[in-house]
Amino acid sequence: MSRYTTLLLDADDTLLDFGAAESAAIRAVFAAHGHPADDALVARYSAINLRFWKRFERGEIPKEAIFAGRFAALFEECGMPDDPEVFARDYQEALSREHPLLPGAAETCRALSERCDLYIVTNGVARTQYRRIADAGLTRWVRGVFVSEEAGSQKPDPAYFDYVFSRIGPVDRRRVLLVGDSLTSDMQGGRNAGIDVCWYNPRRHPATLPVTYEITTLPALLALI
Repeated sequence: MSRYTTLLLDADDTLLDFGAAESAAIRAVFAAHGHPADDALVARYSAINLRFWKRFERGEIPKEAIFAGRFAALFEECGMPDDPEVFARDYQEALSREHPLLPGAAETCRALSERCDLYIVTNGVARTQYRRIADAGLTRWVRGVFVSEEAGSQKPDPAYFDYVFSRIGPVDRRRVLLVGDSLTSDMQGGRNAGIDVCWYNPRRHPATLPVTYEITTLPALLALI
């Protein structure tokens, strides 16, 4: 019998290669607006975007402040006169079309789905995340997808996990495992929810909080179930 009956899987940078998706979407949007984006601009946007999402996770800003705000900050740094609202809209559409999988993601999900129930738990915009997850082919192996926008709260807030469990139905939380790449949203969120956590850490960063398991490749997850 499997140690866990239910797996909660993060999406970006756990199953989907968000860095590649973000880079492709940014380059497409800037090119469409007559500003070919080089590596430096993509890296600057990525850093600003991460900063905004971290502020959101800490409850410092509402989610609505992220989308145009990150472009406004980027344009201020670069001296660009473009409209951040327009770029935010076009970027979200471009991002929804990008869904590269990380190595081993498809094979691992397929194998895990034969042994336990899989669900995807992700912060982000519902329309964008649903499209990316479906287009990546992941919905064939998961029983549900839970996006923070629809939950009304986000990882690591315990309310987000209460929302998830209310829709999954009765489950023994001692036999639930959350898998994700983020210490602040995934690992802390799982700990807040009272479930075991597995940190996907391919770059071997040092841990800043206790985790139940740590893996550097997705197929390594199979030995834990």
